[in-house]
Amino acid sequence: MNNLVYFAFMLYIYDYICETQICAMNPFITNTYKGPAYFIDRKTETETLIEAIENERNLTLFSHRRLGKTMLLHHTFSQLDQKRYTTLFIDLFATRNLVHFAQKMSEVLYEKKILHQNRFSKILGSLGASVSFDPLTGNPQVNFNITERSAVLKSIPQIFKLLIGSKKKIIIALDEFQEVSHYDEKFAEASIRTLMQDFPEIVFLFSGSQKSMMREIFTGANRPFFQSTQMMELHAIKQDTYERDIYHILDEFKKKYNPLVIKQILSDTYCHTGFTQMVLSRVFSESEGEIDFPLYDQVWSNILENYKSMAREQEFLLPKLQWKTLIAIAREGFVRAPQSRAFSEKYHLSAPSSMSRAIKALLDKGMIIDCGKNGLRVYNVFIEKNLKSFPYD
Repeated sequence: MNNLVYFAFMLYIYDYICETQICAMNPFITNTYKGPAYFIDRKTETETLIEAIENERNLTLFSHRRLGKTMLLHHTFSQLDQKRYTTLFIDLFATRNLVHFAQKMSEVLYEKKILHQNRFSKILGSLGASVSFDPLTGNPQVNFNITERSAVLKSIPQIFKLLIGSKKKIIIALDEFQEVSHYDEKFAEASIRTLMQDFPEIVFLFSGSQKSMMREIFTGANRPFFQSTQMMELHAIKQDTYERDIYHILDEFKKKYNPLVIKQILSDTYCHTGFTQMVLSRVFSESEGEIDFPLYDQVWSNILENYKSMAREQEFLLPKLQWKTLIAIAREGFVRAPQSRAFSEKYHLSAPSSMSRAIKALLDKGMIIDCGKNGLRVYNVFIEKNLKSFPYD
């Protein structure tokens, strides 16, 4: 009997710990993948990626920034059979040349320990590379001798040869791939395209957040990657789908909420994942009771206040016409015909030719984005809301 009482007590303690840990955790993740339980929708997109992987098709995933490409890739990897696949996620954002590319590849491989460490270490050693560990994160850092650039570049195919010797299928996701177009080496794209051709056993997933550049890399007739991959554009999650998943998560966490508040958050943030999740995370963490309009109004006001100076700085960073155009687009929300006479006259803007250059510059700088049939809008929704309140000269 005593054992049964002890066992029942331990079960109670275990359930209590699990429940309090769940309650203490914020389910609206903004910067990392925490598992399928906290992942919003993307069922169709996940299925598309898995189908491409299983049929050994290379794929290019592209969208605007902060729409959830990285999370989607991690989620897709989590759904694969780990006994059949080895997945590698390589972030190229901070890379500037093929030597950096080789460093990132080597660091991920070293950390995941999917290669025979002695053989891999010998290859790195023969190239004059040294391995150290970040004192804060403990992650490996591979440093190549830059003076041996040609040897480093030759090492990349050697690393891939080691990879295809694995018993598992290798999937490599190259995130922020648009950075390769800015590499010091003019032949960088061709070099990576050659790797894709020479190692067909590996499935490559190319991901990027500069839509125009990604399209140019993979659909430009004069580029090495021309029509070499399946193309997949990621769009904002539909509002009704987003609502349903949010309600489910809040119900799981036994959090009281006003459904109209959730609808308002999604409307105010255009269902743009990065911004939506930030607001949801704030209202969840700051709600002692129900998520209601007084709470949301306070959170929304605080967020906009944090972005006010950033919005104001644009006036001094942008030429006058670009600044006026930016405010005009913010006031409209979406603009389908930015070079029309009606839009120019309403906001006292310049001739169509000047407007064309201003709009292209704002698109290139990432200040505005093209939302297809909806038109152009300011990228950062928090900056947009602030711009609406600024006086227009």
